[in-house]
Amino acid sequence: MRFTISSIEMTNYRQYQGKQTLDFSFDKNKNVSIILGQNGAGKSNLLNALTWCFYGKEIHNDQQAKETDGMPIINVAELDALEPGRSTFAEVVVSICTNTGQWLIKRHIDVLKDDLGKLHFDQPQLTVIYPFDGQDKIVEGDETQRLINNLLPEALRQFFFIDGEQLREFFRISNPTEIAKAIDNVSQLELVYKAAENLEAYENQLRKNVKATTPQLQKVQQKIQILKGKNEKAKESLQKNKEELEKDISELAQVEDYLRKHNDAVVSKLQEEREQSEKDIKSLNRHLKDAELERNGYLVDTAPYILLKDEIESAYSLIQQKVEKGDLPPRIRETFVRELIDSGRCICGNEIKENEKHNLESYSRKLELSELSEVCFGGNVTLGEILSDIKEFPSKIDQLNRKIEEFKDEYDEKKRRLDYISETLKKHNIEEIRAYEERRKKLTNGINKNENLIKMLEAEITTINKDLDEALSEERKELSKDKKNAQLRAKLQLVQEALKTLAGTEYIIKSKIRKQVERTTKENFLKLIRKKEAFKDIVIEDTFDVKVIHSQGYNAINDLSAGEYMIFGLSFMSALMTISGFHAPVIIDTPLGKIDDEHREQITTELPKFLQGTQLILLVTPTEYDDTVRKNLQEYLLEENFFKIVENESKTISKVISHGH
Repeated sequence: MRFTISSIEMTNYRQYQGKQTLDFSFDKNKNVSIILGQNGAGKSNLLNALTWCFYGKEIHNDQQAKETDGMPIINVAELDALEPGRSTFAEVVVSICTNTGQWLIKRHIDVLKDDLGKLHFDQPQLTVIYPFDGQDKIVEGDETQRLINNLLPEALRQFFFIDGEQLREFFRISNPTEIAKAIDNVSQLELVYKAAENLEAYENQLRKNVKATTPQLQKVQQKIQILKGKNEKAKESLQKNKEELEKDISELAQVEDYLRKHNDAVVSKLQEEREQSEKDIKSLNRHLKDAELERNGYLVDTAPYILLKDEIESAYSLIQQKVEKGDLPPRIRETFVRELIDSGRCICGNEIKENEKHNLESYSRKLELSELSEVCFGGNVTLGEILSDIKEFPSKIDQLNRKIEEFKDEYDEKKRRLDYISETLKKHNIEEIRAYEERRKKLTNGINKNENLIKMLEAEITTINKDLDEALSEERKELSKDKKNAQLRAKLQLVQEALKTLAGTEYIIKSKIRKQVERTTKENFLKLIRKKEAFKDIVIEDTFDVKVIHSQGYNAINDLSAGEYMIFGLSFMSALMTISGFHAPVIIDTPLGKIDDEHREQITTELPKFLQGTQLILLVTPTEYDDTVRKNLQEYLLEENFFKIVENESKTISKVISHGH
């Protein structure tokens, strides 16, 4: 279902005291809305208001308080003014326009101040009002979230309601788990998973009805149950570790962002140097692996010749001697002589007599040996060339080893510098910095540990599944021996085949979606990027590792600038949004921060175009919204869709005004 936002109404929500309303117009050709506000004025909380209203969650984290959930969602000034025995509330109401008519989504929370001044918050209440059979239907309770997920599933929310800061960090740490999860979400595989769950439950029920008529059948069924239990336990552990990994990666990005932004010049410089060193280390590691592959490939190709050096030299010497004696005439191919014999006629046209054929046969056998002087081991490598390669081997292998050692030395030097920076930051005299640095180190260790555990668990599950397939096959054989179990055996086999089909379907869907995301991301990226000639491809591998292929052929994902990361993130998110099949507004908070002028111009020129027909709401700072950006967006912006957030003198209360343009 397609929808656009008609209005957002906030009452006592965070710094917005009283009622604040934003009314949006929508035109498919003028699809951009601008909300302008300083950092800290409440710009990000507008995005929080939307996600809280729709899903009961706020997507932004507060670095000082850790989570905004730790702060009162109801306006602080409103709470301070509340008298004992009185209550107040916070509320966000979003009006949306759909192809079925106008919807109203409202989330409301009450708070009571008791006689002792303690605040008691009620559970937030969600209400959805939508047109049904010519009248408004009011829905509360469990059904409300289902209705909202039909508009935009929570799993897809991040592709439409986007935090620019988080988006820039999305690809800074290579995270195949995040990529796989995102592609899973747009693939809508929940239906496949649900079908598999139902089939597994039915399979278990069938197995309970099977009578173990033989000791072997009983034994194999017990084995199946044990393997299924192990499989389930391993899958649960895998999911838990993936969730922990995802959480740690997200938090690490926030911690590093905090360290990077810190106003201490020394800390900021060290953090920037560390980030560059981390990029360099990843690049060096890639080059080191390539160099080792080159060296190993050379060894594989050349080693057999080295081992047979004496024999090859002897053979070559013998052949040369025979050629010199005339026993092995060169330059005449045996196949040529063989053709003359078979045709029975000389190239001059005369018939070849029987005694002459005998002489040619003898000559042909000599030529077979002669060809050894030209070719060796069935390829097109001459013995002379092989001996030349053997002679060059010491210098060549020395050159390749030197190259590897140089990469290793540089890698070690960068690693030592990285460790020094980390220790320096930990010893810094600012307590908060030390705490964040300690947290960064713990998160990094936790990420490495979880990545290793995930690999081990995936290998374990593969082994269990192999053993399980063998056990199920054995079960079918045992069941076939008893006619009483024939019908159950047929049903079990049918269920097992259906489960295999579903597993195959899951892979096919994932693979297809992955390729679609890859292709669309590339298209978007090359539209938005300034240096189009610098990049030639985007690759999402089967492992969900993402590569940005430079025109020189190497993976440049760790070498991207802040602006290029932002553009890559936008390209990926836009691809996911397009492929998801859902049509919702795209809202981006701080889309142009830390981006150079050329990339700003490119984004603001192209983004409204490839999101044409989609409502695009940009939450920007005055710094982001410079003259160039204003000019680029002007043709896509209706005057009534330009808003400004203003603060009171103490910067504790904010309000939104329709600013005009």
